[in-house]
Amino acid sequence: MPSGDSVLEEQWKRLRPDLLDAYSTLVEQLKGSTSHQDLLDAYLAAKRLSAAAYQALLRANIPDQETAWQTVRHTLEYEMEREYGHLLPDWARKIPYNSRTHQELFSLLAERLGQAVPGDYLRVVTADAVHAERRVRELRELGLPVVSAKMAETDTYSLRSVEIDKSYIHSIVTNTVKANRSIPEAEKKHLLSLVRG
Repeated sequence: MPSGDSVLEEQWKRLRPDLLDAYSTLVEQLKGSTSHQDLLDAYLAAKRLSAAAYQALLRANIPDQETAWQTVRHTLEYEMEREYGHLLPDWARKIPYNSRTHQELFSLLAERLGQAVPGDYLRVVTADAVHAERRVRELRELGLPVVSAKMAETDTYSLRSVEIDKSYIHSIVTNTVKANRSIPEAEKKHLLSLVRG
């Protein structure tokens, strides 16, 4: 069975000729005296195809930071167990944000550790500005030192270290308990009082 990377490489190779056609059509529309609607249709078609194609290309070439990502997750799990293992149920100690997107964004930032990474670059992974910014914010909520800044009118993100700030364990637990709508309010208050200590 092919690896995820090879599947994505194949997807890029499959989409590339269509992308060339879409760009050619857009260029022809720009050169000609066509209607605004035809021009916008060509632009939107090229834009959608570009998002899919470049997402596949970038995801196929994301550096392997699996070990660093798993170390972050295991450190959080260890600290969570040490701090709250005797106080809280298993569900309240679950570490959030373990999607493929979180790992891919972490990997891109970790590859350029300490360097500013343009937000546009990260948005290629999610194919959406809002989702990229939210997922990066969630990495910060895990205690990773992700710093955002504007450089030359461009939003950038920088991962300063792969070491987590363990003080975030408290807010992770608090948010998990607060978000649980299946438990009675009295139980929720009790668990939150245990977290506050």
